[in-house]
Amino acid sequence: MSEKINAGTGKETLSLRGEVVKTYVYEGLMVLIYKIIPDASSPLEEFYIASLDDATTEAAWGVGANAEEALENAAMIYDNMPPYDVFNPFKRALEALEGGEE
Repeated sequence: MSEKINAGTGKETLSLRGEVVKTYVYEGLMVLIYKIIPDASSPLEEFYIASLDDATTEAAWGVGANAEEALENAAMIYDNMPPYDVFNPFKRALEALEGGEE
């Protein structure tokens, strides 16, 4: 899925296109990795977002220059949220990504 987003303050508008490049499902949770691609005139470089969908809501948890960095950032934030001893879907997705799982 690819969606174009226009964001701006009125003075300047950025045009971004996002697409899901990886999806991991664990214990009823879905980790999605989005690749965000700015248009050619944008000063931004492409980046990745790691989000978590619990079948009720989807929220962004990590951002990075690549999918691995986005998952690492998301895993770190998730680890610091109470309760602290729960399954971390971002760590599991990172392990899968590093292991070459699709």
